[in-house]
Amino acid sequence: MKVPLPPARSRPGAQGFTTMEIMVTVAVLGVVAAVVVPANQVQWRRERVNAAALELTSWLEVIARTPDQTGTNCTVTVTTGTNRAPGAQLASVNPPTCAPESTLNLPATVLGASSYNVGASSNTITFTPRGAVSSTVPIQVRISVDGQLPLRCVQVTGLLGLLRLGNNNTTGNVGTACDASQFNRA
Repeated sequence: MKVPLPPARSRPGAQGFTTMEIMVTVAVLGVVAAVVVPANQVQWRRERVNAAALELTSWLEVIARTPDQTGTNCTVTVTTGTNRAPGAQLASVNPPTCAPESTLNLPATVLGASSYNVGASSNTITFTPRGAVSSTVPIQVRISVDGQLPLRCVQVTGLLGLLRLGNNNTTGNVGTACDASQFNRA
């Protein structure tokens, strides 16, 4: 005669989770997600802003060398504004022969409803022969995503046309300049 086995949970060595254990696990995962998701959004915005600032810097470096080779001035016009769509024009150069591409567009990799904000201390930058810039004061182009942290600055410094990257991690307002201490050292 066979003896019936007790229910699975009461058997020694039986495995499984109680409702309480599952609820605690779900609560812990919820807390972790609440901390991790906002941190990832800041990092995601930082990568988008860095991409735009690095593309602008590289493009300006090519243009800054052109007047030495051609003997003509190259004038860059920065298109500023808020809620700029990914892929929208960031800047253009005149004459168009000053760069392989006469316009530079914002990176088109922003996902969802995000947009760029672009500000500048001057909308035009004129590069002259011998690596000079027509302005004697530094010119900053400032970029953020959705007007939130971080703010990235590209600065063209006075007479030498030195390009530097900076950041301001306290604001996403493109009307706020980056302080001299917030720029990389060349």
